[in-house]
Amino acid sequence: MVYAALDIHKRIFQAAVLDADSGEFVHERLPATRDALNDWATRWEGKLEAVALEATTGWRWVWRELSARGFEVRLCDPGQARALRGSKRPPKTDRLDAAWLARLLAKEMLPTCWLPPEEIQYLRHRTRLRRALAEDRMRFAQRLHALLTHEGWACSRGQLLSASGQRWTRSLALPPTARANVETMFALIVVLDEQLATIDAELRQRARSDPRLRALCTIFGVGPVLAAHILAEVGEASRFRRARQLVRVAGLDPVVSESADSRRRGRLSKQGSPELRWALVEAAHHACQPRSPDHTLYLAGKERSSGKHAALTVAGKIARRAYHTLAELERAA
Repeated sequence: MVYAALDIHKRIFQAAVLDADSGEFVHERLPATRDALNDWATRWEGKLEAVALEATTGWRWVWRELSARGFEVRLCDPGQARALRGSKRPPKTDRLDAAWLARLLAKEMLPTCWLPPEEIQYLRHRTRLRRALAEDRMRFAQRLHALLTHEGWACSRGQLLSASGQRWTRSLALPPTARANVETMFALIVVLDEQLATIDAELRQRARSDPRLRALCTIFGVGPVLAAHILAEVGEASRFRRARQLVRVAGLDPVVSESADSRRRGRLSKQGSPELRWALVEAAHHACQPRSPDHTLYLAGKERSSGKHAALTVAGKIARRAYHTLAELERAA
């Protein structure tokens, strides 16, 4: 049996092909272009059992190109693959990295990542873009607020982008440079608002027809847009064995240090999907409302620590509810 691995970089691919029976390698370095990849795939088409790729920048188009030609592509978790090499620091080159992936693949020890289906991948692209646009809008609002403060016009940032806030800002006596910057930032915020409105409308339309999104919307604090964010990151609940694993994927599990009879729980690990963690925490902030089923838990956490820590606790519960909601739908399908 013959296995292959590609170590992907922006300009160079390092390919390693392993004959598992003889243990011999064929190494090749090629440009990171579609033509070079297709030439390599043509030479090995029909000869390889599988190809391993690391989940690094640029894997998507390589995966699409190879999958379209009939190759079985396995996506590898870079952190876990590195951990399997041990705590010592062995020599590191592209050639050695590709050979290591090929060996793991041949021995069925390759730590694989979940490859989302096309619809989930599309939803993930749209929701992540939406969050990035919302963050850009917030940054421009903060920059605008700072500019006005420097010019001696301190104001509330929360009302600055409202219609009345924009009228007030435009009525101020500002120097020409500051006035030009204000108009530029207002124009950029208008463009961002338009794009956000377009994506939000698309996500709400999808939520009306997708039973998974409708089911997630039954969770208190989760609306159509947040439901789309959660589904995009979770994908299929069946890839998790229990709800606690979804909490861990969101990075909402505490770091545990255990030795013999000593066991300490520290800060949150935050090792996982930051997009999923953000969506769950956004939903958890609604627990401050008295009608929330987690209101008592939120108040207890707020009294013990702070509102931020209370929201993180509630976010873990929402993650468990999301898992059970999606898992029940998948079992019924």
